[in-house]
Amino acid sequence: MSEEKLAFTRRIMTLGNFGLLLWVFLASASVIFYNQVYGWLYLIFLLVTVYAILRRLGCSSCYLCKDCTSGFGRLAGIFFGRGFVKKQSVGNRLGWVVLVYVLLLPVPVVFLVLGGFSVAAVFMLGCLLGVSGYSLSTWYNTKLPIKV
Repeated sequence: MSEEKLAFTRRIMTLGNFGLLLWVFLASASVIFYNQVYGWLYLIFLLVTVYAILRRLGCSSCYLCKDCTSGFGRLAGIFFGRGFVKKQSVGNRLGWVVLVYVLLLPVPVVFLVLGGFSVAAVFMLGCLLGVSGYSLSTWYNTKLPIKV
């Protein structure tokens, strides 16, 4: 039961959390193309889901990490750091991660399509697909070491 502790570099934590925050804003801005009130409510919902619930679920205790990051390192690691989830992070934690992926890509795409065609909507769709594609590609290459 002696697993090595997780170590998150400052670069991965900073860039990963900035990327996740950008992704949340892109998703909510996509909903704003459909309806502004829904967009602002979706932003609040996403921020609570990602930064309150998922961060808290991902950070069960500090003894599993080399440095206590209060869950921010795990958020960056899950979405942009080779997609690793420790062995203890199964079940409802993995389900929450999948839910967040669904909330950050398919739901905003549906609202972009419902909002009508415009150049800004196509640009927003491209940005969403780019960030989502990069994040999902980190899950594919789980055997590669993290280069920082």
